[in-house]
This record gives sequence, C-alpha cells and structure tokens, in this order.
Amino acid sequence: MTTTLAVPATTATDVTGAAGVRTELLDCIQVNLAVLADRWGEPLRHLALGAALRFQPRPGPAGLPTVDPPAQAHLADASRQVGLVAESHHRDLGPAGLRALADRSAVVYAIGDSYAMPWLPYLGHAHMDHSFLVASDGTEALVGDAYDNETAWGPARPGQWRLPWDRLPAVSVAAVLRVADPHRPPAPSLCLDDAADYLEAYARHGDQVAALRQLTAETWLMTRARRLHAAYRAHRGEALDADAHLRRWDQLTSAAFIAQRRVERGRPAPGSLLTDLAAALAADRDVFATRPDPLEIP
Repeated sequence: MTTTLAVPATTATDVTGAAGVRTELLDCIQVNLAVLADRWGEPLRHLALGAALRFQPRPGPAGLPTVDPPAQAHLADASRQVGLVAESHHRDLGPAGLRALADRSAVVYAIGDSYAMPWLPYLGHAHMDHSFLVASDGTEALVGDAYDNETAWGPARPGQWRLPWDRLPAVSVAAVLRVADPHRPPAPSLCLDDAADYLEAYARHGDQVAALRQLTAETWLMTRARRLHAAYRAHRGEALDADAHLRRWDQLTSAAFIAQRRVERGRPAPGSLLTDLAAALAADRDVFATRPDPLEIP
C-alpha cells in the first residue's frame, strides 16, 4: 500500500507536505530528498532516486561490508537523478548553528544520529544516520520527517513536529537545496559488483549476532532499492516482469530478521539464508537487465 504524507503543503510553516511520495520505497536518507524533489519539481519526480540500481559494497560497521552509501553519495544522486542541487552545504552543526541556518533559509535538509531524534522510535535505542527537514518559525524548530518503517521499538511514520531548538540533535550534514530545471529524467542503469566477498564476510564473521543484525538492515535496504528501481521503470512505461523477484526479496528481508532473532536467543541460524541471498543477487542481473533508452539513441 502506498503511504502518502498527511500534512498539506499550503502553509508557510509546513516542511513535510508532498502528497504522493512513495515513502514505503525509500530509505531514511532518500525519503526527505524525495519530499523536496516532488514539492519543487513535479509529482513522482522522486522515483528517479531509484534510476541506478547498485550493489557496490564498501567497508561498514563491525568490520562488515555494507551496501549503504555515504551521505555525500546520496546528495550526489539527488543532484544527478532528481535535480536537487545545494545552494549551501555545511558540516557538523549543533542546534544553535542549525537554527542560524534555518533562520535565513526556507527549509534545511539535515542528517544526524537517529539515537538523539525525539520524534523517532530510535530515540535512545539505535545509532544510524537519519535525515530530516527543518524550518524556523522564529522561535521554535519545525521538523518534518517522511520516514515510514516498522521498527523494533514501534512504528516510524511521516509527520511534522514543533520542538525547542535545544531538543534537536547535532547534525553531520546540513544543506540548503534548490531544484534545477529543466530536468531530464535519467535512464535506468545497473551497477552490480560481484557478491562473493560480501557474502563471505558475513559467513565468516566471528560475531554472528552482529553479522545477522547488520544483514537484516542490509536486506531491508536492498529490498527497498529494488522496489524503488522497479517503480521508476514502471513510471517510465517500461514493461518489467519483476513481481516474483521482488516478493523473493521481501521474503529474504523477513528471513534475515527471523535468523537474527534466532541467533540472539542462542539458536543456530538457518543455513540457507546466505545461499538464498546469493541467488537473489545473481538474479538481479537478469530481472533488471536494461535496454537502450530510445532518447539516448542518436
């Protein structure tokens, strides 16, 4: 089911309104870029955030590889894929610095630690990079966050919150963005590295509880990425027979979570999880094989 943002984009103080954003397809860094892309562009422009389907692991937490790109890569994608470019870019701002930036900007896109965000169920529970939008009403912070997910500590849903500035977290990244027009939607592309080293790292990791916790997050990210890529190609009018493959990825996400819970309780993990993940990654190449874009043929 598609979840849309409930707050209308008609008031000067609204920082979330973007009816039609496919929040269920987006991760916590993409989703608030999507809000701005649709608000300043046109409906469903945000689907182009999935134009490039990638499997390009990099070093991650606990000595494990991750498919989660760094924040700067997300911002670069937003520029290339949906035409969001930074008018200004800032690093490592506390609440006072964030307020000063918001006081002179219509809205600020920011990334900080979910552990310190009072509107999220992750508060006090989980550390991860998480984005939000913030504006100033002259006195307080107006925080918008379109993130949509079920978490171990309760649901996270799109919304808007009015908070004292000192309750906001410090942020690692803050940007004032604008939309560049005209914008030409990008052609779909695949960047799929070999998965052998990635899978081996998870299989051989000395702490299987940590490995399965990370793998649960990894399969969640990969499933949303594939669903977003398929949605973008459908939006372009492309016939793509991916439904069964996407259900396979949904099942993998569930299986990883169940395996994590089993190992946390001292029971062995199902032996087929990494084999099934390897098969799904191999099948990506066939299911999502791209064809020449007619607009690109001379």
